[in-house]
Amino acid sequence: MEFVLKAILKVVKIALILFVVTFGIYMNNLENKLIFYVIRPLLNKHYDSQVRDRRV
Repeated sequence: MEFVLKAILKVVKIALILFVVTFGIYMNNLENKLIFYVIRPLLNKHYDSQVRDRRV
């Protein structure tokens, strides 16, 4: 019984930590900042370097 209570307590602690981390990411809008400052420049560099075929 003691093992089960320790396991449940550990799961609750991990869930609380994950919630705090994801809440901080959400409140600071970090996922959109990551996309804007890291991913978007990489995609722009990739697509700007492609050769365009503008024939109709």
